[in-house]
Amino acid sequence: MKKLLLIIGLSLVGSITFGQQGDGGSPRYSGNKNAIDSRSFSTPDVAVLLAEDAITDATKDSRWRFGFNNYTNFNLSNSGTWRNLSNGGKIWQLSLTCANALTVNLTLDNVVIPEGNEMYVFNPSKSFILGKFSAKHLYEGQLGTELVPGETAIIEYYVAPENLEAIRSLTINTVTHGYRTAAEFQAKAFGSSGGCNMNSICPDGVPITNAIRATMMLVSGSNGFCTGSMINNTANDGTPYVLTANHCFSNPATWIFRFNWASATCANPGGSPSFQSISGAVLRSRRTPSDFCLVEVTGGLENGTVPLAFNTYFPGWDNNDTPASSAHCVHHPSGDIKKISFDDNALSSANGMGSTEANSQWRVVWDRNTTTEPGSSGSPLFDQNGRIIGQLWGGGASCGNLSAPDYYGKVSYSWNPSGSNSTNQLKFWLDPSNTGVTTLDGYDPIVLCSSSYSNSSTPETCFNDGVGSVTVTFTAGNSTGATFDIGNGPQASGTFTGLTQGTYDIDVIDGDACLTTVSVTVSGPANLTIGAGVNAEVTANSGSINLTINGGTANYSVSWTGPNGFASSSEDISGLAGGTYNVTVTDANGCTVSNSYTVNSFVGIEELDASTVNVYPNPSNGKFNIKFNMGMLDNLKVEVMDLAGRIVITKMISTSPEIELDMSTSSEGTYILHISNDNSQITKRIVVKK
Repeated sequence: MKKLLLIIGLSLVGSITFGQQGDGGSPRYSGNKNAIDSRSFSTPDVAVLLAEDAITDATKDSRWRFGFNNYTNFNLSNSGTWRNLSNGGKIWQLSLTCANALTVNLTLDNVVIPEGNEMYVFNPSKSFILGKFSAKHLYEGQLGTELVPGETAIIEYYVAPENLEAIRSLTINTVTHGYRTAAEFQAKAFGSSGGCNMNSICPDGVPITNAIRATMMLVSGSNGFCTGSMINNTANDGTPYVLTANHCFSNPATWIFRFNWASATCANPGGSPSFQSISGAVLRSRRTPSDFCLVEVTGGLENGTVPLAFNTYFPGWDNNDTPASSAHCVHHPSGDIKKISFDDNALSSANGMGSTEANSQWRVVWDRNTTTEPGSSGSPLFDQNGRIIGQLWGGGASCGNLSAPDYYGKVSYSWNPSGSNSTNQLKFWLDPSNTGVTTLDGYDPIVLCSSSYSNSSTPETCFNDGVGSVTVTFTAGNSTGATFDIGNGPQASGTFTGLTQGTYDIDVIDGDACLTTVSVTVSGPANLTIGAGVNAEVTANSGSINLTINGGTANYSVSWTGPNGFASSSEDISGLAGGTYNVTVTDANGCTVSNSYTVNSFVGIEELDASTVNVYPNPSNGKFNIKFNMGMLDNLKVEVMDLAGRIVITKMISTSPEIELDMSTSSEGTYILHISNDNSQITKRIVVKK
């Protein structure tokens, strides 16, 4: 299978990233914003913008605007600061500030990133990092970035020594001032949507797990939120098609697709959940009378599809014009975390949005005290079988008007309209072999072989990359009192029935002898997460890297490479010069995992890591104790920032190994604690709860 994932991303300089767009890594920015070229934009008239939004939000028939676009023409020649690096490479950096913005995001074109070069976008504290970006994240040289919290975003372009003569390019054409979308970065501010909205992890969501996995939030036009969904085609090949609403359309090459941005509990979280993003798509078809838009994702793909680590699903569809007996949708209302809504009654046909075609929409009236809002536009409507039958066009439903209907453009009217062609129908793309089927089940890239569950409606499917036969081993996980009808004690192999409800860990080994671990929840659709046969953790102390191998097999080999020809096969390496060190761990079956670690070039000052700093209690009523488990306390700096990037407290530490941080006058919520010395830095989240 060779689908092993190294589930760590720890750099020795440390950072917290609420979401990931790009391949991970750390920019070379030194932390001195005054040393690089800075460009500023004044605050737009937010009152006028909000007044306009109040009108367009009422019907949900346009993107939920969160920002004001500043149009620019910054490039590598007319802006930014260049400097030479000790390794022979070069670096370009530019700071962009939108006064009083809650978030900043960028749209770029003419981007050229040769192999070896890297690009990052981040906030000044490097507590939020996007990148590294490379050529695979671009479509026709274009890229849209995720929202950076705070009023400043820094962009960095690194030129590798071997690429000094190679073509390199980028143009920043839009800097978006976020004026009402920072809810996701503000502590307990997930109330940007109405209080009646139901988080996707709530018990009602258990039977619709696949629909939840399929749905994502998208950023369109640099400054607007909509919702979209993956959708299957008759080839069942994971082609990354996304269905949304036509009124969400803009240049899809700069769209951002945010996956798995959802609460881990039924109650709203106290801080932003993590998420994963990819960007860039190409338009496949769209049509006004049924308000659909189909795009194909182009950036950040692995093996031609959405990365397996995103755990997404490709729902099927029903192109019949037969009303569903019940329906549900998954959506991101008002740019909020993922929510779910239910209509427990039969749908009816309607023409509520003024379409030129009669009965081109499904009329929905939500039940279970659920609703949609602006930002839910384009969200998929699923029938009782979990198949997509439409996408949200508009309507008046809200927490304040639960009886108002919503209207979804019908898949049946978008399928093959009279006089249509590949540019304005779904059939050409979703039935590429012209099979003529009218219903299609979903495609799951993460599925199992030879398994059945008496308490689950999941059909028997196969987890296999075509390499030899498959062995499946079930191990009782978080389930209490789980039993199997065959096998030995808590473990057995084969096909199982009669399982009690609960969560089970499953090891899947195929003909290449590489282990993949997944989890199945018995009761409703399977909820699967890829694991790793071998993983690693790292700690650092003044130029040393100590590698610990967890899981997998007891037989493995280690191979390190680093700057200036460094090579080693030892697990623990010390006396390292500053630079990046790459490690590869290979087990007895030839399965490999790898990662990179950065060692600073400073000598004689202790490195900061999770073991050197202890913060307690956390959460607290505003008074925190910080204990430094280290000998050298020289030049320690403590900063506290709110989630908009504003500095609340600054302290310098020189002698005391333990201090009290008094935030009793600060508002409740989540803050970023940033501790640094001349050598390294560490970032932690702290919560004030009164």
